[in-house]
Amino acid sequence: MAGIILHIDVNSAFLSWSAIKLLEEGSQTDLRLIPSIVGGDQKTRHGIVVAKSIPAKKYGIHTADTVASAFAKCPGLVSVPPDHAYYSEKSSQLMDYLRGICPRIQKVSIDECYMDFEPIRDSYPSPEAAARAICDGVFETFGFTVNVGVSDRKVLAKMASDFEKPNRVHTL
Repeated sequence: MAGIILHIDVNSAFLSWSAIKLLEEGSQTDLRLIPSIVGGDQKTRHGIVVAKSIPAKKYGIHTADTVASAFAKCPGLVSVPPDHAYYSEKSSQLMDYLRGICPRIQKVSIDECYMDFEPIRDSYPSPEAAARAICDGVFETFGFTVNVGVSDRKVLAKMASDFEKPNRVHTL
């Protein structure tokens, strides 16, 4: 990839996808809006935190904390086990959607990829406009958010997507 590159990264992918699955199953609670984690075993409180909600982060809970430590920081914490088959399904759906925007993507993990802006340059007034359209389209289509970093180098696009979250576009 040369020229302008977009780095697309799902915000708290495992937690967002778990929240969506539970909502689809009829839950009245959105995990993204309460102190919650994905990981470990809720009953035994063994294992580590794989993903956390923004409200959980306010309690000082971090990815890779032990589940026991997370519950010590926030006794009312909600924990759900990971569902890797569902995450893989959501990832495939996202990548198919993004390939529909631009066929030149490079998947680098289950929840992130790079997109070459050059093939879609004439469809958008700027790379930032394309990035915003991607953010909005992903949310409208799937109900979860992404950050998009824009740069002329992959490493810088990745850094830009890690700036303020969620649902943001940043250039570097």
